[in-house]
Amino acid sequence: MHKMSCKHLKDYKSKHGLKTFETIHGFFVFHPNLTDTYHQVLATCFDCETYCSNRILACMHCIYLGCFVKHIGEHVRHSSHSLYVELSNGHLYCSNCKDYIYDADIEEISEKQRLIAFRLSGDNGWSSCPAYNGPTRYLPWRPSQADAKVLQQHSNRLKLEPTSNVGIRGMVNLGSTCYMNCIMQAFLHTPMLRDYFFTDNHRCYSRKTKDCLFCHFGRLFQKYYTDDISTLSLHEILYLVWQKDPILSGYEEKDAHEFFMSALNLLHQHSSSSHSTPSIIDLIFHGKLQSDIVCQSCANVSTKIDPFSDISLDIPDSGPQAHADLSQCLLHFTRAEVLESSSIRCSTCQTYQESTKQLTFKTLPVVIVIHLKRFEHINGKRKKKSMYVSFPMELDMSRFTSNLRNQAHLPSSTNSDNRYTLYAVVVHVSDSLDTGHYLVYIRHTKDTWYKCTDVKVVPAETSEVLASEGYLLFYHKTVLSYK
Repeated sequence: MHKMSCKHLKDYKSKHGLKTFETIHGFFVFHPNLTDTYHQVLATCFDCETYCSNRILACMHCIYLGCFVKHIGEHVRHSSHSLYVELSNGHLYCSNCKDYIYDADIEEISEKQRLIAFRLSGDNGWSSCPAYNGPTRYLPWRPSQADAKVLQQHSNRLKLEPTSNVGIRGMVNLGSTCYMNCIMQAFLHTPMLRDYFFTDNHRCYSRKTKDCLFCHFGRLFQKYYTDDISTLSLHEILYLVWQKDPILSGYEEKDAHEFFMSALNLLHQHSSSSHSTPSIIDLIFHGKLQSDIVCQSCANVSTKIDPFSDISLDIPDSGPQAHADLSQCLLHFTRAEVLESSSIRCSTCQTYQESTKQLTFKTLPVVIVIHLKRFEHINGKRKKKSMYVSFPMELDMSRFTSNLRNQAHLPSSTNSDNRYTLYAVVVHVSDSLDTGHYLVYIRHTKDTWYKCTDVKVVPAETSEVLASEGYLLFYHKTVLSYK
């Protein structure tokens, strides 16, 4: 979200003021006297008549309501109107900036109408939002009396500035454990995971806290984000992972990707009491892949949905091209692949037919971890692919989603929920897996990166990060919408 009002909103305010926003916001977002059903009837896309899951936006320039997924983009193309109010929460969206806009005057109107509506409704802050089925609460945090007392008792608080060293600490190499240090740095800088641990919401389900990886992570996050700049030793976490996953035990060089998957699995196990209840790990790292097998004889489609927590992408073999890019790898991953006719029996034809299989992203997670498959087995030996694969700082996954992958032309305004921002890059420095060293680039603030090599942590330029030989790429959703 833009921290400052964009030029398009400034121009609009100078010509028209904000009376239109005040009317839309007061009627659709905070209106205590309208029922949910009536709201849903009114807040409907003019073109497809949907109102629930497609996020309805109201045009600030004319009388038009449209769904964000499709018809707002068409309205933008035909009318050149740029400013829209999202009816589920009152946020202002600029189609020219392709982002939500913060504006002090808008915020003042929103807060004023919220207080009026809540006083009239007597619901303690619960409002019926038209684009969702049922009440949804959107309230800024206000400290309770108990919170205020705690804040007064702990006045020595830290503020994270771009030049601050808070949240940047080196880690001791315990004997070829650089692979662990890199993954832990990435975990520690995952915004939603960090925020979760700061809330102290974790409930330990282990008999002993020393056997719970989640408890160890909780203590580590509290220790890491202090003004202490001394290096950290992660021997307790290393020992626990060794106990739970013998493949990773020992002081030989291990694979950072294997450690990430093992640690993520343990965190998932230790953060939930049952498999039926989604854990915080599920909510952050898990998405859904759609697999479509299409019979080339009768066009029958067999669809299967599977969960995923990372994406392993093939790197092209060395050939005429000296490098590849991440989009190429993602297009290759989501291409329609021809299967052998003898391997698939069509449920419609009742015979073995030639088929194609295609993977696409049904549901995207908050954090996408991309694993570039740099290591391959050839004649019993593991060989590394050192080809440079360029990757962007901002990644739009729209074209690889299930509903858009096979479209010839993408909509001019794609879903902002599919945009991601890079925050960590793990690099393996060597020609083989059995030797070498791991390091990681970490995004500290918006324009500040650090290169972490065990205990050594130094500033890094964005150009250095983008020129690196990425092995694991960590992307976080740029825009998080209310669910």
